[in-house]
Amino acid sequence: MNYWKRIIKGRASYYIVAALIIISWVIIGMRVRLLASDAIVDGENEVYAYKHSNTLNITDSGLLWLVNLQNPLDSDFVPSNLVSHQGIRLQAPAFAAYNQMLAAMKADGIQGLQLASAYRPYVYQRDLFTTKVNTLKSQGHNPEAAIELAAQVLQRPGASEHQTGLALDVTVAGDLTEDFGKTAAGKWIEENSHRFGFIIRYPQSKTEITHIIYEPWHLRYVGLPHATIMFENNLTLEEYAGFIAETGNYIIWTEPRGSREFYLVIHSDEWPQTIHDRLIDISSVCPGGGGGYILTMRGMYITY
Repeated sequence: MNYWKRIIKGRASYYIVAALIIISWVIIGMRVRLLASDAIVDGENEVYAYKHSNTLNITDSGLLWLVNLQNPLDSDFVPSNLVSHQGIRLQAPAFAAYNQMLAAMKADGIQGLQLASAYRPYVYQRDLFTTKVNTLKSQGHNPEAAIELAAQVLQRPGASEHQTGLALDVTVAGDLTEDFGKTAAGKWIEENSHRFGFIIRYPQSKTEITHIIYEPWHLRYVGLPHATIMFENNLTLEEYAGFIAETGNYIIWTEPRGSREFYLVIHSDEWPQTIHDRLIDISSVCPGGGGGYILTMRGMYITY
């Protein structure tokens, strides 16, 4: 009898311990699942925001600044994280993405792409524009017409994206002409550069919106997922903020390492009072905070 009592008591202890373990795993699993998904609640694609005090030191990245004649940069603006590539400077994130794109092109058999130009200080752009205007005047154009014609191919000082350090001109033959778009490199860039965070800033079909001629060689780094959203929806940077504001948010799904990762992009009129712990970027639409802000968050959804 004592033998069976010990067995029953031992089994009861086992079941109690096992039950406690199961309950613990259920509780922990629910917590991990909630933290991992960070976005899926009640079976719907809603963002569950763990909000806390603004202590993440998030600043305006300028990644999506719309820089043009209506939204110029200050004459003394210089990006803080410029790096040099054979004497040509650009912001570090754009430089890293360019190298990744270059490697992918070479892997696809596309050779010879070169950087022709990237960061330009205000004074340099001013001199370029003045030289172009003087050349046009020497060809018989009056001063007003010369300025107008020059502005179709060169931005005025302060209105050039090159001053951000996020714009770059690429070439395979040394010349920056529309024919670049017909080369193997130009066609590859048109179809693939968005995967590395670049857009063709002045596309052929949107000259009435950008007010700049078709420039297949002029790339602008806006990062991911923004470049892919713009590519898939045929949007210019001028149109992008309005698209996000109208849509409310935009999710891109990818499949890294077996998990499902997404980006959530939101347009906000004001700088957020609290910062989501998965926020990876805030950029104002225009320099100085004009046009509101575009917030980019990263999340993960794991199917159980």
